[in-house]
This record gives sequence, C-alpha cells and structure tokens, in this order.
Amino acid sequence: MARTTLLGCLPEVFTSACLPGSPLAALVAAADGMHQPISDVLDSLDAQVDPFRASEPMVAHLAGWVDLDWLTLPEPGASARSSLPLGSAPLRDLIAASAELAALRGTAAGLVRFLELATRTSGFVVEDAGLFHVRVLVPEAARAQAATVTRIVATIKPGHVTAEVVLPDQPDPDEGGVT
Repeated sequence: MARTTLLGCLPEVFTSACLPGSPLAALVAAADGMHQPISDVLDSLDAQVDPFRASEPMVAHLAGWVDLDWLTLPEPGASARSSLPLGSAPLRDLIAASAELAALRGTAAGLVRFLELATRTSGFVVEDAGLFHVRVLVPEAARAQAATVTRIVATIKPGHVTAEVVLPDQPDPDEGGVT
C-alpha cells in the first residue's frame, strides 16, 4: 500500500499554506502519526490471517473462525489455561488443514489426521470395535500426550459413537484387560 499523508488529501489551498514549522504542518504530522499504526496493520493484513505468520493472540482468534477454539480453552476443572502441549505450532497446522478436516469429519481417517496434526505424531489407528464403538490405538511416541489425545477423541468422534483410547502396552479389552 502506497503511503500517503493527510496533506495529499487536502485541497491545494492547504498544501500551499503548509510550510515547515507552521501550525498546519504540525497538525498534519500529528494526524499522519496517528494513522501510521493503522497503515502498518493494513500493509501486513495478509499476515494477520495466515496461520503460519499470525501473532500468537491472532492464532487463538483464527482457531475460533474454524471451530477449533475449544483447543485453546481450559479443560473443564483445570485451573490453568491449557492448549496443545506442543504450543501453537500444531494449532497453526490444524487451522491450515481445517477445510480438509471438515471434509473428513466423522470418519476414522479424519480422526487420525486430526490426531496426527495435533500431536505431530503418526501411527494412530482407529479400529471399529462394533456396535457403534471405536478403539483408538495411540503410538508410543504420543504416550506423553495421552490426555490431549483423549480430549480430542471425545470432542471429534461422532456423537452416536463411543470410543476408547488404548495406550501402548495397555491390555486389549477383548482379551480380558480393562481400559
């Protein structure tokens, strides 16, 4: 965006009267200074809505635009504001992939893709356990993020489906173990 000063927008009678050191020159300089922050924002407007270039507060705002703000809010009963354990990088990835995730919503592939982006770990498996029940197998690399995985599964799974999160070396419930 080309920079223009207030002086360029005024009638010629003002521009000719605006001499250095005059009260009009001081007024124009003050008005230009007040508009500078707005000009700076407008010059970088594309960066404000790009999840990979936006500031941290703006990333949380963008998450709300694509229905991911629940990841930035505290968990029920938690005293501190929680987000994804790996910071805002996974949230930025999720925002960028939100159209893809929306198209896959309610599917096993969509749940796996969401978990991979949120944890930055691959290897999640969603098994159909029958009778509207799924089992989410968590890879060893994501074990430390088990609480986040559980929260995501509970939120993303279809409402009519029950789900369980199975951590590595946790007994299989079909073999008599308890999950």
